[in-house]
Amino acid sequence: MVQEGKYGIYEISFKESGMYGAVIPDAAVFRCGGDEIKTAAYKAGKDIYKVRFMPVKEGVWDYIIRIGNKEITGSFECTENAEGIHGPVRTKGEGFVYDDGSRFLPFGTTCYAWLHQTEELRAETLHTLENAPFNKIRMCIFPKSMPYNNNDPEVYPFRKKEDGRWDVNDPDLKFWDMLDEQIIRLKRIGIEADLILFHPYDRWGFAELTQEESCTYLRYCIARLSAHSNVWWSLANEYEMVHAKTLENWDEYGEILLAEDPYRHLISIHNFLQLYPKKRWMTHCSVQSGDINRILLWKEQYGLPVMIDECGYEGNIEYEWGNLTGFEMVHRFWQTMCRGGFCTHGETFHREDEVLWWAKGGKLYGESAPRIAFLRELLESLPGEWKPIRRRIGNPNADLSDPAEAESEKKFKEMMERFPQDIQEGFYAQTPLQIESGQFRLLYLGHACPSRMHMQLPDDGSWKVELIDVWNMTRNLLIEGVRGNICLGLPAKEGMALLAVKE
Repeated sequence: MVQEGKYGIYEISFKESGMYGAVIPDAAVFRCGGDEIKTAAYKAGKDIYKVRFMPVKEGVWDYIIRIGNKEITGSFECTENAEGIHGPVRTKGEGFVYDDGSRFLPFGTTCYAWLHQTEELRAETLHTLENAPFNKIRMCIFPKSMPYNNNDPEVYPFRKKEDGRWDVNDPDLKFWDMLDEQIIRLKRIGIEADLILFHPYDRWGFAELTQEESCTYLRYCIARLSAHSNVWWSLANEYEMVHAKTLENWDEYGEILLAEDPYRHLISIHNFLQLYPKKRWMTHCSVQSGDINRILLWKEQYGLPVMIDECGYEGNIEYEWGNLTGFEMVHRFWQTMCRGGFCTHGETFHREDEVLWWAKGGKLYGESAPRIAFLRELLESLPGEWKPIRRRIGNPNADLSDPAEAESEKKFKEMMERFPQDIQEGFYAQTPLQIESGQFRLLYLGHACPSRMHMQLPDDGSWKVELIDVWNMTRNLLIEGVRGNICLGLPAKEGMALLAVKE
C-alpha cells in the first residue's frame, strides 16, 4: 500500500474534459475511522485535474473521487510524521501551537514580492532565511508595484482573455508550480508561509478583479495550496486601500476559507489605519501599528492572539516607515513580546539595484536580525505558559483589603469613568513591559534608564535575577537566593531587561 507521512501531501491526478473551470468543488472525500474530509480538485494542465490531501491522522485513508458519472477509488496509509514536521499552526489561548501540540512562537519577517523575482534571487532569499531567526514570512501571491518594487515578474498567476482581462479559470501553471516549490522549500527550513491574497499595490489589474473572479481565484488557492501544512491565509495587506472591495467582500472571502479549507489554516486580515472588525473567521489579529502598547487593549477587545505584522522597518530609505534604527527594531520586538503579542521584522536599506529585503528578498544588511535571534532563543528557553501582566482600571497603589483604600479605589474608578475613552485606554496601556509564569518574571525596561529598581518576587522559594542587555546580547547574574521585595542596582542605560527565574 502506498504510504505518506502525517502532514505530508498525497496527490491524485486524473483526466477530465475542459467543461470545468479552475476548480471542481467537493470532488473527493477521504475517510479514516470516523473522520471524513472533503476536498476540491484543481486544474493542473490541459484536461488534467489534481486532488491534494494532507493526512492529519495516522492510519489507512480511503478515498473516492466523483466527477459527473466518473468514480475513482483508492486508499493509502498515513505513517508517522517526519522529524521536524509538526503540522499546521493553530491558536491556543493568547498564543500559537503546532497541530501536534508543540509550542510555536512566531518570529516573522516580510518579503512581499520575493516570489516575483528571478530564480537566482529567490534562491538567495531562501539561503538568507535558512540562517536567519525567522519562522514566518509574509508574502504576496500577486505581484507588487510601488517604489523600490517596479519590475515586472517573469510569469503571472493567470493567462489573459482576448479582451485583456485576467482569466481566473486559466491559471498559468508555471507560476503555481513555482509557488508550490517555494512553499515546500520554506517548509524544509521550518518557515510558515503567510500568504497575502489581495493587496492594492497593483498596475496589472489584479486589484480590480470582480467579486466572482476573486472568489474563483480564492477557491483555486484553497484547492491547490491548503494541503501544505505551513500555509497561513492573510486576506489582504492594508485592506482599506483595496478600494474595489467592500467589508462584505472581505467577509465573503473569510467565510469561504472557513467553510472550504479542510485543514482550518490560520486566517487574518492586515489593516492600514483601523483594525478589521472581529469576525468568526479570524483566528488572530494582523496589525499595522507602531502603537505597541495597545496590544493589551486589542487582546481584550478581540480575545485573539495579536501579531504586529508591520511596526516599521529597519533601514534608511526616505519614507518614515522605512528608516528605523536597528536598536528601535529590536526594541519593538521586545516591547511587543512583553505586551503578550508577536512581532514581524522588515528591512529597507537603500540599494542602487533596488533589491530591498522588504520587497524582493536577497540578503539582510541590518543589525537587528542577530538580536532578534537572541530574543527568540531566550523566550524559547523559558519554562511554563506565560502571560503579560495586566493593569486593572484603578489606582495601582490601592490595597483593596483595607476598607478605606477600597473606598478610595471606588472613587478612583468613578473619576476614571469621567475621562474620554482614549485617556482610559492610554492609562490601561501603560502597564510595565512584563511577561511571567509561575517559574519566571521577564521585565523589559525599554528606553528607560534607571540606576536602581525594586522587584517584588514571590515568597515561596528562592529566585535568581539576571541583567540582560538586549543590544549587546549579554546575560549577567545580578543576585541569587532571594525572595520578596529586592532592590537591584542597574547601569542606567536603555535596552535593559531583568529576568528572574525560580531556583
